[in-house]
Amino acid sequence: MSEDTTLTVIRSLVRDLSQGAELDDETPLIERRIIDSLSLLRLVAKLEEEFHITIRDTEIRPSHFATTRAIRDFVATKAGS
Repeated sequence: MSEDTTLTVIRSLVRDLSQGAELDDETPLIERRIIDSLSLLRLVAKLEEEFHITIRDTEIRPSHFATTRAIRDFVATKAGS
């Protein structure tokens, strides 16, 4: 999957979980409370399903989920491992 396609999928997942919040690739998701602790767990489950990856509890860090671009970069590291 290309980086653009991955980013599009991630944007869609975040919007679904945040009831359609307006965001761009640098919108601070946690800081602006677009995603909270419960929606973060849902997002992790959806990322694992969509990208066929496993995200360990120790990998759920604010830096990995700060923006949609940060999520894309994190997913790319998981897909390569």
